[in-house]
Amino acid sequence: MPSSLQAIQTQRSSRVQSGRRWRRYDWDTTPGKLMVAQIVLVLVALLGGGVGAYAAAGQASTIQVIGGHLESLNADVITLYRSLADADATAAAGFLSGGVEPDEIRIRYTRDLVSATTNLARASTEAGGELVTTRRIADITAQLPVYTGLVERARANNRQGRPVGVSYLRHASDLMQDSILPEAAELQRRQAAQLDAAYQRARSVVVAVLAIGGMGLAGLTWLQVFLFHRTQRVLNIGLAVATAALIFAMAWWVIVGSTSASSLATARGHSRSLSDALGPAQIAALQARAVESLELVTRDAGPTEPDFDARMQILERDKGTGGALGAARQFTTDQQGKSLVQAAIDAAGGYAAAHREVRRLDDTGDYIKAVNAAINTRQPSAATAFDRLDSALTAAVAHERAAFQRDIGHAEGWLTGLPIGTGSLAFVTATGVAVGVQRRLEEYR
Repeated sequence: MPSSLQAIQTQRSSRVQSGRRWRRYDWDTTPGKLMVAQIVLVLVALLGGGVGAYAAAGQASTIQVIGGHLESLNADVITLYRSLADADATAAAGFLSGGVEPDEIRIRYTRDLVSATTNLARASTEAGGELVTTRRIADITAQLPVYTGLVERARANNRQGRPVGVSYLRHASDLMQDSILPEAAELQRRQAAQLDAAYQRARSVVVAVLAIGGMGLAGLTWLQVFLFHRTQRVLNIGLAVATAALIFAMAWWVIVGSTSASSLATARGHSRSLSDALGPAQIAALQARAVESLELVTRDAGPTEPDFDARMQILERDKGTGGALGAARQFTTDQQGKSLVQAAIDAAGGYAAAHREVRRLDDTGDYIKAVNAAINTRQPSAATAFDRLDSALTAAVAHERAAFQRDIGHAEGWLTGLPIGTGSLAFVTATGVAVGVQRRLEEYR
């Protein structure tokens, strides 16, 4: 019985002492302020670490999606768009050769169809069931056999010298220009918009993390100044370690964030150069070539050429200061890229001049020479001028894609270890705060 009374008295004494301790830690007292500061700063450190680790992992994941999925899908769609336009231009050029197309034209046309079919299948797989993208891919897939069927009928009739072949070719080209290519263009614009949205997400996380870190650093600074005025002690090892860990984490985020963001911004520039400039430039050039060939096949060109001129205006205007090539000049960031774009601008001017010579010959009644000037690849002609333009654009596209892969790799590489490092430094900061403040609290007991 005495032992039971002793236990009860011990419990009461403990509760009294605990109550006194909490009263001593009232907010109006130094221990109370220290305890509140300890709890708040530990929570801020853990919150900042969690947000920072999550943001770093999310940013790395978004960059991986950009480089490994969205840009790949966008490249497939651009290649699909170009292959379709090139097939139409090649089919029209083949008619100017007479009854049987040259082997190189048939091979190029077949290669374009294989490329279009392959990229359609790949884009369908990479779309991942996204409804609008899948629907547009399905529309193009359904219309492509109709187009190829019309081209084959046109060729069969052309080999037999039947004029109806021209009608089939015109019908096929109208289907491509008025239906299939607009579907591909809309598909490409949609993919470019999704890619741009991903870039925006990847750039938006650094400010939030640094804001939380700044709050924690301000709190640690206030706490150490507060302790210095109360205790006249310059150094608190726990708080010093916490401050050093937090400063290191913020410096890491600033260096990594700014460097990764710089590489990401450059990669975005290459993406926009492909989507908004060089891709449309390739399509406009191929469409201009198709118009040129169809005008000679159908013999319906007049004194003005609104279709051809419209395509050339999209390609370049005002000697390359405007149009798609003017945009490419602005997007390109390195000297090699600028030189390749300038080569394309020069080639576009050369093709326009060669086309004017074709029209001059046709308009003066020398149709045979006009056709020869349009398709002969063994002498300076519209064909050789267009090939130079096509090669220049292809080289510029290849450069921009390689530059994108390099920069997106740099952006991702700089983030290596940041999620784990952020979490670890946040834990060190929280532990330092807890230990440093606890030692000062023990002096008040």
